[in-house]
Amino acid sequence: MPSERSHTYAAVDLGSNSFHLLVARREHGELRVIDRIKEMIRLGGGLDEEGRLDPAVQQRAFTCLARFGQRLRDIPTNNLRAVGTQTFRRMNHANAFLLVAETALGCSIDVIAGREEARLVFLGVSQGVSGPDERRLVIDIGGGSTELIIGDGLDPIEMESLQYGCVSLTRQFFKEGKITRKRFKRAVRSVRADLQELQLRYRRKGWDSAIGSSGSVKAIAEICRLQSWVEKDLTIDALYFLRDKLVSFGSIDAVDLPGLSERRHPVLVGGLVMLVACFKTLHIESMKVSPYALREGVLHDLLGRLDKRDPRDKTVAAFMSRYGVDRAQVDRVKRVALKTWDKLAGSMVLHPTYRELLAWAAQLHETGLSVSHSRYQAHSGYLVENSDMAGFSQQEQWFLAALVRYHRRGLTPDFAGQLPARMVQPLRMTLFCLRFACILCRTRDDSSLPPFKFSGTDNMITVNFPDDWKAGHPLTMADLEHESHALQAVDLQFQVIQLEPEDD
Repeated sequence: MPSERSHTYAAVDLGSNSFHLLVARREHGELRVIDRIKEMIRLGGGLDEEGRLDPAVQQRAFTCLARFGQRLRDIPTNNLRAVGTQTFRRMNHANAFLLVAETALGCSIDVIAGREEARLVFLGVSQGVSGPDERRLVIDIGGGSTELIIGDGLDPIEMESLQYGCVSLTRQFFKEGKITRKRFKRAVRSVRADLQELQLRYRRKGWDSAIGSSGSVKAIAEICRLQSWVEKDLTIDALYFLRDKLVSFGSIDAVDLPGLSERRHPVLVGGLVMLVACFKTLHIESMKVSPYALREGVLHDLLGRLDKRDPRDKTVAAFMSRYGVDRAQVDRVKRVALKTWDKLAGSMVLHPTYRELLAWAAQLHETGLSVSHSRYQAHSGYLVENSDMAGFSQQEQWFLAALVRYHRRGLTPDFAGQLPARMVQPLRMTLFCLRFACILCRTRDDSSLPPFKFSGTDNMITVNFPDDWKAGHPLTMADLEHESHALQAVDLQFQVIQLEPEDD
């Protein structure tokens, strides 16, 4: 039924070790899970040091995504979100992989930064915590990275992402599958060296309870329980017992333990290394195990966006405050940019997602003035591209950075940078809206803003202003004439025509 479809949502978590699909239905304001699919792809294990993906692993990923795509087919696109994590961040020529992957899945894939992954993990784990909003330390051990978050209630206050995971640690320290005490100690020592940077900061913040998530933590907890090393929560003693047991087997292939699945078997030792290092460095006494993780966080974050509780609004507001933007001016540019977008939308197909990005770019385009007025657009682009921006995917952040970097002055044919092909045309049109608004708002005076009329196609845009306004604003007309030449660099024709304007 259509109404049932509109209340069905799905999250896809494309991790370095496994791919997860979670489907839920919203009933009485709450989510009820109706389907879960998990497949071990070991994407991280197929990536070499140069970021090249093994063809067999690549095909395994595409085949899995096609199966996921069949399950997602009847769910509205706006109710879907797929995210890629550490391996996607390390992959060379990721856009070529994403082009096929998104086609197989039937929706776009957001590559997220490590701290954004941490935020979503904390949100997901927090959904399963009942009782008072105590302070929590959450540790999520993935295939290629490990996220450590301290937070109160649903709000993270410290987030870090370490470039170690169960797959990468196993590959780096247990080559040929050999498990020895010496190798284990060397691996733990290496991880602890990276943890030193956050050790004091995290311990000063403190926490009331520690929670572990991910397949590695759940597998380790289940093995320890079945061995009667713990009753419920994990302890460092139980982890040492498991370490000694693994060392006694001598090799990964020889490991045979109750509760250890065939899928988790090849990377268990790497996950244990990470957990031991965290327990020792942060002085963790015991750890609860959560059944929730990134995919639940993605799903709840998606619902927040649909319910107008978008974390990206908060991020942009904080960014504006940090860099002291002229709020009257950015609001003026935003109004004109969105008005331009809305007028063009009547003659083109423009996805509303990019209207949101345009609004945020208008609010951020002058952040570089806090660095220098000279070439401030380049400084704005750098700040947006290289800052931690909660809620934004890597592609969204690149899109925003391109908008603010090129909102004035010259354009180059490589204006789209690393963006996937599907985002190039939206960037071209969105960039036009922002540049046009900045030209009209150059005087920083509302009284100078004219009514205007647009017509356009994907490669040609025309605009008309009242004749008396044009005569009184020769500087703006000169800027628009220059703009018509600048836009040719991105294959966009633009001109001011002589027609009667519409009433505004």
